[in-house]
Formats: sequence, structure tokens, C-alpha cells
Amino acid sequence: MSVDALNIAKNALLSHQAAINLTGTNIANVNTPGYTRQRPVFNTSFGQSVEVAGIERIYDRFLGTQISEQMHNLGYNEAKRDELSRIEIIFNETDGGGINELLGKFWSAWEDLSANPSGQAERQALVSISQSLASMFRSYSSELLSVQDDANTRIADLVQQANGYLSDIADINSRIAGTEADDAGLNTLRDKRAELLSGLAEIIDFHYFEDSDGAISVFLSNGMPLVEGSQTWELDTVTGENDNPSFYDVVFKDDPDEEVINNVITSGKLAGFLEVRDTVVEGYMKSLNDLAASIVDKVNTQHKLGYDINQNLGEDFFVFDGGVEEAGYMKVSADIIADINKIAASETVNGDGGNAASISAIKDELTMNGGKSTFSSYYSSLVAHIGQDVADVNRGFDHHTNLMTQLTNKREEISGVSIDEEMMNLVRYQTGYNAAARLFSAADELVDVLMNMVK
Repeated sequence: MSVDALNIAKNALLSHQAAINLTGTNIANVNTPGYTRQRPVFNTSFGQSVEVAGIERIYDRFLGTQISEQMHNLGYNEAKRDELSRIEIIFNETDGGGINELLGKFWSAWEDLSANPSGQAERQALVSISQSLASMFRSYSSELLSVQDDANTRIADLVQQANGYLSDIADINSRIAGTEADDAGLNTLRDKRAELLSGLAEIIDFHYFEDSDGAISVFLSNGMPLVEGSQTWELDTVTGENDNPSFYDVVFKDDPDEEVINNVITSGKLAGFLEVRDTVVEGYMKSLNDLAASIVDKVNTQHKLGYDINQNLGEDFFVFDGGVEEAGYMKVSADIIADINKIAASETVNGDGGNAASISAIKDELTMNGGKSTFSSYYSSLVAHIGQDVADVNRGFDHHTNLMTQLTNKREEISGVSIDEEMMNLVRYQTGYNAAARLFSAADELVDVLMNMVK
């Protein structure tokens, strides 16, 4: 009986010592990001002793899934916000000097020329403001292309980052499967894997579930696997599949057909940059190109109906360099720049300013949007559209940031380390340890007594 008491006391000492050590680990990791607190699971063993049957990881799996979903949304909105903020700066008209102001000066220069059609100063001023206008169109186009190129580069970088996460998750799956009784080690691996999932969730949207052996499987929204156990299906980028041959498309690295999966990626930073590059900037660029092409067409058409100082019919006032009718190629005709007398300001050969007046009047024509908008109102609508897009994405980013904060706080309430709670546990485990020590001493004395009686 006394020997049994010694064993009971020994097991109680070891169990409470393990609990004290685990509490110390929790306290030591109070500020460790992603750490999930652990607690010992006491159980009655054979012979009515106590033992630590396992180490429990205090973790809400459903909350973890919610955090991953919010990371998808937050990454998506963050990527769009960053790129749209750059576009908003490009089209900022608040300080003047933008296309709208230059358009106003352009029409006014034609009006000034109509009042003095032979004036050299008026002709030179018109050419100067026209060059500034064309230059601004080219600049806006170039800067939009720069945003696209930046998004394109970020897409390739994010794919490589995602592959790194996939590889690390598969490695931890393999290590978890190879770990047997070390619950503390298993919990540490699970914490690391949760951090990896969080990082992956910021990049790309996915679904995942945990197998019976503790490994997780990760899938895209259409069911395509990314990780199963220790096996990964890495992503890759290819060019030549898009309308722009320099743009990257996302594919599976081992897919011989290189099937593009851009449309499968619906959230996360990767989806945000894909949308900015392929949809958002393309839309803005089309509007800018349409505006430039219409201005060039209307001005050139009217200009060719008039006469210059030498009584010759007018030629093209604007040209598109290389014949590409896009804002990025808009220029004033080299012939006009070389000889301002070729500006066809006159409606007749008599040297009047009627044609210049007609060109100035184009500003009031309902030319854009199927005959519903002037050039100025069309451009103002584009700027307003960009501003609304920026406001929407900022609102979405703030909303998902707040939700993420709430979920993170909730996770800390459940899984985070509370110093007060751990100190209470420490006192409790120390009390149990002291009680076991007293039992051990009493049992040891009893054994001594019995041994002396035998002698």
C-alpha cells in the first residue's frame, strides 16, 4: 500500500511539474504573434493516480476560418486601394494644370484666334497650349500604363510568395504526421501552420479542411488542389495568353496545357492586382483614349474645312504618332508646329476667323456618350468615377479592417495568454505540487516505519 502511495505521489509530482512548465511557456509567449495558449489535460490513471493525458490547444477552428476569409477580403481591398490611390493622384484636378483646365484654355485659344485670325501671337499661343494638352494626354496614358506594369510585377511576386507558403504548409503537414506523442511540439507546429495560412489568405482565396491525421488540405474556390498532405501544386505565371503579351497570367506550374486560372482567383491581393490591371485601368484608359480620339477627330474634321493664311485648305491639326489612335500617341502636327501660318483659322479665303470660331464652338457640342456629353463633362465624369471608385475601395478596406480587428480581438480572448489567469493557474498547480510532495514525504516515512518493524 505504501509503495502504491509513493507511485501516486510521484505521478502527481511529475504531472503538476509538467503543468507548471506549460504555464511558464504560456507566460513566456504572452507577446509572441500567433501563439495559442495551451493547458494541461489531467486524467486519472490506472491505480487512481493522476497524469497529464494531453496538452490542449485553446483554439476556435470556426473563428480561424472567419479570420482567413477576412484576410482574403482585406488583401483584395488593400491591393486595389494602393493602386487606385496612385490613379487618383494622376487625375487630381484640384490644383489645376490638368486636362480639364487645359481643354478650357485650348478652346479659349481658338476663340482668341477667331478675333484676330492673322495674329502671330494668338497662333503661337494656340500651338503652345495644344502641345501642352497633347502632352498631358500622353502623360496620363503613360502613368496609367505604369500602374498596370506595377500591378503586373506584383502579380508575379505574389505567385512566388504563395508558392513559398504552400511549400511550408506541406512541410508542416509532413512533420505533424511524423510527430507522435509530443503534444506541445504538435501545437507549436499548428501555430506555425496557422500563421502560414493567414499569410496565404492575404494573397489568394482558398478553402481548407483538416484531415483525421492532423494534416490540412487547401483548395481553390473551384476545387483545384493547392496542398494535400505533403504534396503541393504550385502556381506559375506565363505571358502571351493575354491581349497584352507582356502581362502575366496565372497557371498551375505542372499543367501542360497552361490553362489560365485568373478568373478562379476572386479575392486576396492577387485578385485585387489582376482586377486593377485587367479591368479598372483598362476602363480608365479606354475612356481617356475615346476622349483623345474624339477631340482629334472633331478638331481635325473642322480644321480641314477652313483656310490658312496662304489660302490653302487646312490639314490635320492633331496627329497620332504611328497612326495609333490612343491618348499616349496624341501630338500636334509637326507641320503646324513648323509653320503656324498653316493653322486654318479662316472659314473662307478672305482671311476671316470663322473656322477658328467653329472649332472653339466644339466645346459645347454633345459629342461623347452617344451625343449626351460635351468633352469637358465627359472628362469630369471620368474623374468623378475614379473618385467614387477610390471612395468605395477605401470604405471596403476600412470595413474589413474593422471586422479583422474584431475577429483578432475575439481570437485573443479565446487563444491569447492572460497573465492574470496564468498566475492563478500557477498557484493552483504549485498547490497541487506541494500536496503531492507532502504525500510523497508521508508515504516515504511510512515505508521507513514498515521497514523498521520488519527488522
